[in-house]
Amino acid sequence: MPPRSAPTRYAVITADVVGSRNIQSFRAKRDRLLAAASQLHLEQKLILSPWTVTAWDEFQAILRKPEYVPRAILDLRRLLFPFELWIAVGMGSVSEAHKRPVNQYAGGEAFERARKAADRLKLGSPKFRVLTSFESGNKIFDSIANTIYRLQDALLDRITARQWATINVQMNTSHQELTARKLSLDVSTVSRNLKRGYYWHLVETADAMKYIIHAYF
Repeated sequence: MPPRSAPTRYAVITADVVGSRNIQSFRAKRDRLLAAASQLHLEQKLILSPWTVTAWDEFQAILRKPEYVPRAILDLRRLLFPFELWIAVGMGSVSEAHKRPVNQYAGGEAFERARKAADRLKLGSPKFRVLTSFESGNKIFDSIANTIYRLQDALLDRITARQWATINVQMNTSHQELTARKLSLDVSTVSRNLKRGYYWHLVETADAMKYIIHAYF
């Protein structure tokens, strides 16, 4: 009898909107922003099904591959601004991965680990603010990923609305001249907004983490 193949490893992201009860017209804003994120990620084939609301301020999705996590995290941060998000990532096997909605059919290691990571985020840290947490079953990888994202989390509250707007356009154009034209700004202003908004830090972190995840999983 041939050996059984290893189960497909997925990544599950469970995100919570911090302070949602204090956001006016939260439901309408949540649904509009999640619809935009779902459309982008389905077009790019990053997720198996749309981002699904699982509680008032919580939503989740199954990513097709673990290495898609860094791009998804960056997209959630920029597309759902000004919402502040706790983003918990779990990696492992998933049951009923292709059935919808995920909160009714899916389960397995990745969901259990994402919940563990989410619970850790809600406990907080006495040393510094933590907004991103990984739980993969591999302690070495988790130590690397969580350390990298703690450093990045420290930058997020320094990014202004104007800088996020510039980052969003730049992510679509990849050219500062085109970004400047679309925003009716000088190229120097676009460059300054990207630099002060830590655009290069965000992109290079996502690129590096993609390779790290691929190496481990």
